[in-house]
Amino acid sequence: MDERVALIALSRLRRVSNIVKRDIALSFDNIGDLFEKKVGCLDGAVRSAASSFKGWGKIESDLKVLDSMGGRIATIRDAEYPPLLKHIPDAPVVLYKKGSLDAGCNMLAIVGSRRATFEGMNLAEKIAETLSSVGITVVSGFARGIDSSAHKGAVKGNGGTVAVFGCGVDVCYPPENRQLYGHIAEKGLLISEYGPQEEPLPFHFPERNRIIAGLSKGILVIEASKKSGSLITARLGLEYGREVMAIPGSVFRDEYRGANALIKQGAKLVENIDDIVSTCFPGLVLKPKEPANINREEERIFSIIGALKIHVDEVIEKSGMAAKQVMAILTKLEMKELIRETPGGFYMKR
Repeated sequence: MDERVALIALSRLRRVSNIVKRDIALSFDNIGDLFEKKVGCLDGAVRSAASSFKGWGKIESDLKVLDSMGGRIATIRDAEYPPLLKHIPDAPVVLYKKGSLDAGCNMLAIVGSRRATFEGMNLAEKIAETLSSVGITVVSGFARGIDSSAHKGAVKGNGGTVAVFGCGVDVCYPPENRQLYGHIAEKGLLISEYGPQEEPLPFHFPERNRIIAGLSKGILVIEASKKSGSLITARLGLEYGREVMAIPGSVFRDEYRGANALIKQGAKLVENIDDIVSTCFPGLVLKPKEPANINREEERIFSIIGALKIHVDEVIEKSGMAAKQVMAILTKLEMKELIRETPGGFYMKR
């Protein structure tokens, strides 16, 4: 029996834990023997699951689908299997992959709320872009909100991004992320422990969080409520010995309660990107950003706009300049990618 097919079959055994599957994959020389009833030292539940396995045809069709979409698999025995992930106790036996990026060790997870504020999404994108520009790979779960923003920022840099799916890598979920899916497939990496055409079932997402935590040296939480799935990723990170960090926010806002609670429990409070780099990637030096070429009037408007949203009317009032002149300057600052407009006539720094 082909060992890669046998390892896929092992990964799909029902009522056998991920811990047991990993131990079997790393302990036995020939996994095919398990399905040909040549291994007698396994417990009854594993032997029963292996002897009753009927999914050979599905494996064959899945491999054809994967090949047709330019995907591939990496088993826990392969050299290309992510090194940090391999050593967590419940590592997946098989990963389905699409993309050109090699998953190395310099990875950081950025996770947070699906219902994030515009400020939170802007912050996630900005942090991810800066980290990626110095070769750090950003890992997240491709969900709406913070996850998607982190991926968007990361694809702009050299480090790229890894999106961990709670469905098959051929299923774009959420569907509105189709363009982002294409960008990551081209410059980054899409991975999943679920075979092609697997639907995004609710219980898949808590399971995939262990992969996000296992891949990464650290987990940064941005805008998480008390019931956020991001807290599951953070908890798993602690269990795996990863650095857990959080960006604090107002105690009166629900979207920060989870992150604030993590800090209260001992997570590192992050005030700037240097905090992240010194915690997870000591020795790495961030390159100072090239100053933008802006004139005195543009500098005046730029200084009024902060990391939080400010309405255009307030910018005009504080500047003391004519509305038409302010609007022209705002347009120029947007073209130089120094600020961005948000819904409702608000502006904020990138």
